[in-house]
Amino acid sequence: MNAQSYALISIFAALAIILNVIRVPAVYWPGIFYTFCDIPVLVAFLIYGFKIGFMVEVIHTLGQEIFFPAGPGGIVFYLMGFFIHLFMFSGIYLASKFMNRKNASIAGFSEKKRTIYFTAFAATFRGGLMPIIDYAVLYNILLPLVLGITIPETYIVALVPTFVFFNISSTFYAVPIAYFIARKTSKYLRIKAKFLIQS
Repeated sequence: MNAQSYALISIFAALAIILNVIRVPAVYWPGIFYTFCDIPVLVAFLIYGFKIGFMVEVIHTLGQEIFFPAGPGGIVFYLMGFFIHLFMFSGIYLASKFMNRKNASIAGFSEKKRTIYFTAFAATFRGGLMPIIDYAVLYNILLPLVLGITIPETYIVALVPTFVFFNISSTFYAVPIAYFIARKTSKYLRIKAKFLIQS
């Protein structure tokens, strides 16, 4: 990676860290919040691809722990961001492949359809796979390990619909906003974006 890559990573990571300030409580899941910090990470991925997007998430995770420490449980929840973004990256990547197979180019799709495909695929991956991580890894292994308590199985099972709803609903606003910002940014800066086609 060159100096420009490092600068881009720093800028997007800083934006993601700053956006941690804005938190909307998920009233149905105590202690969990809707945030906007996913958006810069997704914008970086949409424009520059996996390597830059992943590095932004690494620095973002470290920044969260430094500037917004939340104790042992917070560290675990912050680390879940790697899974969250990996699943959304995968969904967006497969959406672009799917659109390319249906048409010679993604440009054959309207902006609305592109947004819907990216969002639907990302939501399917995150909403389908992240609840498994939440159930099997987060609540059955990591949280009991760092907190030193055993979480009742009935409580975890009762939370499964919450896991699904939270992960899908988070994707429904994060991906469309990120796609809109990525498209406007790449057009303004005249960047040939990784997963975008300029009209």
